[in-house]
Amino acid sequence: MTHPNSALQRPALQRPYRLGILGGTFDPPHRGHVALAQLFIEHLGLDELVWIPTGQSWQKGDDVTPAADRFAMTELAAAAVGETAAAVGVSRMEVDRAGPSYTIDTVRQLREQYGPEASMSWLMGADQLLRLHTWHGWEDLFEHVHLCVATRPGFDLATLEGPVRASMGARLADRHLIQSTPSGHMWLDQTLAVDLSSTGLRARLASGDTADDQLPDGVAHYIASHGLYHKARSDSPPNSNQG
Repeated sequence: MTHPNSALQRPALQRPYRLGILGGTFDPPHRGHVALAQLFIEHLGLDELVWIPTGQSWQKGDDVTPAADRFAMTELAAAAVGETAAAVGVSRMEVDRAGPSYTIDTVRQLREQYGPEASMSWLMGADQLLRLHTWHGWEDLFEHVHLCVATRPGFDLATLEGPVRASMGARLADRHLIQSTPSGHMWLDQTLAVDLSSTGLRARLASGDTADDQLPDGVAHYIASHGLYHKARSDSPPNSNQG
């Protein structure tokens, strides 16, 4: 899959172009990620959504499935989003980047590609938000993107680390402001009651369970045909972008 990356490939609009960015390890991508993508496409009226699987994980080290497999599975998960009003694609920018995979470098690159006026939103689940303070240069993200978070109903902001909680309090906005401005705000959606963590799913697969109920069909077939996750790896944090 490819995605538009220059002004020449995008339609002329009377409003900012709306890009959603779904980054993560995707080890493996599952139905929760597909639901997350569909939710944000609909609620933010996105023109485009790009999935960006991480390359070398500076937080997880070698305890991660090879990038080639994760990229292939992410393409299959993106295809499972189905027909939408948004263009949906997968980018190799982090997989092909030499060295550690930092989100701040990714959003800077995307801002250069999409220009200063585009509304760019980094999309995440609550598991990523809880670890946001560990990301390299996380406070600088707001210079380039909005942060849009899908949590379970009843999510308690008090569980966030102090700096993240303070930033959210100052930047919280409604979706209309997200759609109409380039960056700098946060939006919280509490309607998606889906577990977005891959940790338990990997353990289930390692035990020999197929877990097809949690995986898009194409991803389930890829895992089975390539023999992935049969041997349990050491404990690792929930699936998230590596900061």
